Amino acid sequence: MRVEKNQVFLFQKSTLAVKFDKIIHTSMNLKNFQTQISPVILQRGKAYFDEGSVSILEEEENGVWCAEVEGSEVYSVEVELIGNDEIEGYSCDCPHDADVCKHIVAVFYELKTRVKTVKLKPAKKGQALSFTELLKKVTVSELKEFVALFAGNDKNFKNQFELHFAHKDEHVDVEKQYTDLVKKIIRSSMSGGFVDYYSAGDLSSKADAILAKAEKAIDADNFKDASVIVRVVLKQLIVDVIPEADDSNGSIGATISDAISILGSIAESALCARTLKESIHDFLATELSNGVYFDYGDFGDDLFDVFRNLSVQLNRNETFLSFTSRFSKKSAEPGVSNYRAEYFTKQTILFLKETGKMLDAEKMIWQNLDIVEVRKGVVDEAINRKDYIEAKELIYQGIVLAEKLSHPGTVSQWQKVLLQIAVLEGDMTMQRHFNLLFAFDRGFAKEYYENWKKTFPKAEWEIEFDNLIRKIVDGVELEAKKHFNHPWWSKNQALLNRLAPLYVQEKQWDALYNLVEDYPSEEVLLEYLKYLAPHFQPQLTDLLFPVLLLAGDKANSRSNYAQIASNMQKIIKLMPASKSKILEAAQILRSRYPRRPAMIDELKKVG
Repeated sequence: MRVEKNQVFLFQKSTLAVKFDKIIHTSMNLKNFQTQISPVILQRGKAYFDEGSVSILEEEENGVWCAEVEGSEVYSVEVELIGNDEIEGYSCDCPHDADVCKHIVAVFYELKTRVKTVKLKPAKKGQALSFTELLKKVTVSELKEFVALFAGNDKNFKNQFELHFAHKDEHVDVEKQYTDLVKKIIRSSMSGGFVDYYSAGDLSSKADAILAKAEKAIDADNFKDASVIVRVVLKQLIVDVIPEADDSNGSIGATISDAISILGSIAESALCARTLKESIHDFLATELSNGVYFDYGDFGDDLFDVFRNLSVQLNRNETFLSFTSRFSKKSAEPGVSNYRAEYFTKQTILFLKETGKMLDAEKMIWQNLDIVEVRKGVVDEAINRKDYIEAKELIYQGIVLAEKLSHPGTVSQWQKVLLQIAVLEGDMTMQRHFNLLFAFDRGFAKEYYENWKKTFPKAEWEIEFDNLIRKIVDGVELEAKKHFNHPWWSKNQALLNRLAPLYVQEKQWDALYNLVEDYPSEEVLLEYLKYLAPHFQPQLTDLLFPVLLLAGDKANSRSNYAQIASNMQKIIKLMPASKSKILEAAQILRSRYPRRPAMIDELKKVG
């Protein structure tokens, strides 16, 4: 049964009386099904859920949920739940032979989110009171008695209650309570000491709920409890979880970033007591000594910003400089990347500037000009003073250093600053040199090409353009001699790659067509069709006809067939005169492969 997304989804009552085709009575529920299903099927089903392929999901009768899942076809899925949790049975009308298919898994995920938000039906006359109505009738003493009884039977509820009202008791160890709680949710998300892809999102959601308590505490100016909560979450997630988690969807990382942001807001607040800021500073000084904070993402760098800001606020110069000095030396040890040593050096310079120690900062800058960012700062200052001679001298020295280290990217960065200076100085020769260099540095860069072109008067441009074309052609000819015995190298392809962007830019369609004609691959013809179609329809049609047939011969999947059909439709749209010839190619392929129903089905769409 095919049903569009916007149509009303109805299952016949009679189907509910029929046994599920593949019903399996199981102990699975919506909390643990991920552990009982093949990882491959689980991953495919999760992808369907994430893409929104479960187009319709309704509870047809009590506990029986009916859904439609859009895949290569629209499949009907039924799932029977007991108590909105236990999975009693399920079925899908897809041809999959396994007990659980990806369509069923997608519905499980959808149900996991849906059953939490199912709205209660309005109470009818004679029904039991709603929760809100019942709560109004309960006395304070009865409620306290119930809480005490329930806390005695449910340790988790007891912990949550104590944490929620911790501010009422000065003797409660909030840090221990939250540490225990965070460790508990980590254990529940780990399997074999590892947090897998699917559990990472659940863990981050639970941690987010804990961070929400920190934000609520901040709203009440309770910075002490807020900082404790954030510190616990940060330490547990970064030290204990991130190294042992598949966080490829970034959910845990996002939670950590939120926690760092909250900690930063506490540290910057004028309402936060100095003693608490000192406590946070001590915490960071200790924790950041653990290299794991800097090994994953930008967590260490972001936390170090908070540490530096607090060091400035609290005038803890000695502590900060001792920290950066110690770790600069440690990071500079043999076998360790100098990136970290450079990072602490730049942080020290920034700290010295922020604390008004400009002479010390200046001295350190000139001692560390081998660090690109440090040299760049000095160059920028020279440019702002319009001291272009000093700026260029610093840049040339930087280029020499970068070339010794084989850092072409850094060389390119410095050359772009030289171009910037050439523009400021009105140096036309250097502008032409660097614009032309960057126009063809890695592929073709239109912006630099146009800037290069603008440096020539119209009377000179045609000659300059011809010289450029000749230079490129001569270069390809030299390469052709080197690759004479290499069948994988094509001179026509090399000419097309280097000259076609120029001919497009200059709207030289005859020259562009000649390049395409000499290398008429399917990819090339389709790439330049939009430029050439208005001028060369008959010729292009003749080139495309055999190319489309060859593509059909090589195709071996529905996606390939669909792409060929799409290309044919694109060609007809751009070149209406080619329609009969393109339809002929489609007909030839349908006749040539009568046992490929998917190909025939897709090619029927051309017209």
